[in-house]
Amino acid sequence: MRTSTTKLGAAIKSARKRRKLTQMKLSEELGITPRYLQAIENENKTPSYSLLFRILSYLDIPADSIFSPCERLPSSEIEQLLYFIHHKCNQRDISVLLSTAKALVDTRGESF
Repeated sequence: MRTSTTKLGAAIKSARKRRKLTQMKLSEELGITPRYLQAIENENKTPSYSLLFRILSYLDIPADSIFSPCERLPSSEIEQLLYFIHHKCNQRDISVLLSTAKALVDTRGESF
């Protein structure tokens, strides 16, 4: 169970930061204390199922990304690219990727 909790804390923290939310703001939205949220992110506490559902829903974290025993990558290259963009990139990364894709298309003389 330690693996799921470890993955959960990291996923919550990553999603919170990706959305540019402070622990204070997210805890207010969830109706918990910032200290309790910090303990969840640092893997010292495990939330109840109802709180876990609220956290995953609010941060748009797929439950299977938390509870699957191993991280399975999609099979096609396009699926892999979309997976990495959605789950592993922050807003800055996405802006860089978008600029790169536009430049690539422009070099072929196509419009974006």
